[in-house]
Amino acid sequence: MRILLIEDEEILASVLLKSLTKQHYVVDVVQDGQMGWEYTQSTNYDLLLIDVGLPKLDGITLCQRLRSNGCFTPILLMTAKDGSRERIQGLDAGADDYLIKPLDLEELQARIRALIRRGDRPCTPILEVGSLRLDPSSCEVTYNNKLLELTAKEYSLLELFLRNPSRVFSRGDIIEHLWTFDDPPQEETVKSHIKYLRQKLKAVGAVDWIENVYGLGYRLNPGREQGRQGGRGAEGQGRQGGRGAEGQGEQGKQGGKEKSQVVSPQVEEQFQQAMGGLWKQYEGLMVQRLTVLEELAAALSNKTLTQELRKSAEREAHKLAGVLGMFEQDNGTQLAREIEQILGKDGDLSASEKRQLLTLIEDLGNIINLMGQNVDYQTSTAIAVEISSRLILIDPNLQLGSQLQQLVECMGICWQQISNLEDAKNFLQTTSPDLVVLNIDDIGWRKESLALLSDLATRTPPVPVLVLAATDELVERVTFAQYGARGFLVKPVTAAQVWDVSSQILQRTRSLRVNILAVDDDPLILAALRPMLEPWGMRMTGLENPLRFWEVLQSTKPDLLILDVEMPHINGIELCRAVRTDPQWQELPIVFLTAHREMETVQQVFAVGGDDYVVKPVVGAELLARITHRLERSRLLQSFSTKDPLTGLANQFQSNRDLQHLIAQAEKNQQSVCLAILSVTDFRQINIKYGHQAGNQVLQRWSRLFQSAFCSGEVVGYWGNGEFVVGVSGLTKTEVNHRLGEILTTLRQQIFTAFDGDRFQVICNFAVVEYPNDGLTIQSLYQVGSNAGYNS
Repeated sequence: MRILLIEDEEILASVLLKSLTKQHYVVDVVQDGQMGWEYTQSTNYDLLLIDVGLPKLDGITLCQRLRSNGCFTPILLMTAKDGSRERIQGLDAGADDYLIKPLDLEELQARIRALIRRGDRPCTPILEVGSLRLDPSSCEVTYNNKLLELTAKEYSLLELFLRNPSRVFSRGDIIEHLWTFDDPPQEETVKSHIKYLRQKLKAVGAVDWIENVYGLGYRLNPGREQGRQGGRGAEGQGRQGGRGAEGQGEQGKQGGKEKSQVVSPQVEEQFQQAMGGLWKQYEGLMVQRLTVLEELAAALSNKTLTQELRKSAEREAHKLAGVLGMFEQDNGTQLAREIEQILGKDGDLSASEKRQLLTLIEDLGNIINLMGQNVDYQTSTAIAVEISSRLILIDPNLQLGSQLQQLVECMGICWQQISNLEDAKNFLQTTSPDLVVLNIDDIGWRKESLALLSDLATRTPPVPVLVLAATDELVERVTFAQYGARGFLVKPVTAAQVWDVSSQILQRTRSLRVNILAVDDDPLILAALRPMLEPWGMRMTGLENPLRFWEVLQSTKPDLLILDVEMPHINGIELCRAVRTDPQWQELPIVFLTAHREMETVQQVFAVGGDDYVVKPVVGAELLARITHRLERSRLLQSFSTKDPLTGLANQFQSNRDLQHLIAQAEKNQQSVCLAILSVTDFRQINIKYGHQAGNQVLQRWSRLFQSAFCSGEVVGYWGNGEFVVGVSGLTKTEVNHRLGEILTTLRQQIFTAFDGDRFQVICNFAVVEYPNDGLTIQSLYQVGSNAGYNS
């Protein structure tokens, strides 16, 4: 865990640094508030420890500035004054806790642990996964009650994984969390620490718990043995599921032989199998390209070489250079590239170049023919265009699980059934399914079931949950919605009812998947890109004919574009130039594929508006990393245009669009939609009397409360002038009013402090209107709600 300590007293800073480092925290230390501000803008911290009386920028002002800019990192203030006024100012400025100097180091450690635990969802003080246990208070790690002797960095690394069991960390992410600015390591250093931590875990029986996720980084994976124990479905059926957790799936066994269906292979293994199938599928095309080169060799021997044959051979060598390396034939790529370079020279070929070509073509032919003999044709059948959904049923009713599987078998989808809560918790610690159906009453203690529901709803991204409940009571519906449920059904239920609601939830959440359009005239390249991208939730549309580009672009609406540089009729450079001249697509991320490394090609790519490029033959890990970085940057820029910068909520434009979509879905499913309008009464007068900083404080605190209260698929937006809107589907006006009761009470209890120390409270004006009873459009609903609003 990484902490920023901002303290100008050198002796105290030294004592705190030593104490925190002993507890395995990574600590950056700065001496004034302005420098502290700059550090928070350059990296992410797990906690900020700030002295109030700082030079240049005092702690309370720094705290206000951080919260005003959307920083939600826990803040612990330290003050030398034992006065309630200063403490109140600090807490109202956005601090989470405070301590009075002189500090008790044990109390400080306890408060830091509590703040780091707090987060967005409940978290136990002891971090446990299976038999692995980490106690932050004693800094002890045990496995099956065996103590592990870890270095400080190994301890911090394991704690990072245990606090984020579903997250994949790149080496850069790990460096950012576990090293200070003054001690930056090389990425190879991270690799070494991972290696030694794996060895120590293996020595006590935790084998392969840290997984190398192909192309992305590392994550915690309790291993196949625990995975098999964690999710038993119907007896004798083994695990079902399409795209299961990496390393947790188990192939079904029958009569001592493996079934033909591979249920949940490792991504790397899946990729290698896919590439083997691709070679079988496109072997004829590879041989055809080699044949053109062999015709050139014969023409050279017979002295009958034509310019047309030379150009044709150059093109085929270019294509071979771009794909052979993808089949781990780097030598073949190099040979094809040398052939292309010789044929691409101006003028007649010299005698030495002809001899060199004959040798190169012969060597290349041997490689391609040998590949055809070595490919194991039994390892791969057809490559699925879509990755199956990971659908989890947590319910002891095996009949329901069997019926659900029968319903979706023809679609190539598999349900995985887990019959008890403990097994479900173990399994879900290291995987994030696309959907969970949770029988809330029949699988264990209700309190633990609700905790699991909350955990899934607050993950990033959230896991949608459909709850099966025993009674149809308003209190039950409201409770489950507050804990994050996306759907609700009353038992007894049929498999058809469960699948109908599940498919509606999946349809809403799948819109969040990444769509990629790849344009390359080589079908083998397009086919090879699919198994690289789709295991990571990226939908890929491949296009061979660049003349159809604009038509396909408009219909697929991709999040990212991959373009080959050299194509017939229209090349990638020309397509990129056309995209950048259209206002609709000017911000679309574009990654180029090119077989050329020349600086001239690279300059052309960036000159026409390309964002990045990858040299062929494409390496999956590199392509994934570059696509991920581009998408992250694109999403960041998009958030500036769709989110209100002060509250972090969707702005009026975006939330209006989201509400329209919510109404369209409700109309399709014959459901009601309620629109709640909540506004700060006399917001303008608050700004005039107490200052805009106080007004901003009100908006930010309200937005945090709304985000905590509405995290089950509701639309939450800020429309300006102190006005918030919340869209809820599937509930009536009465049910929404009941659900708002608790949040309204919380809003009334909030006390704010102005910069001059004056304290004040605010009144919430609110109204709830219902579609279609109160209006058929958002505008008409808003008008009715504005006229009917009343104070709370």
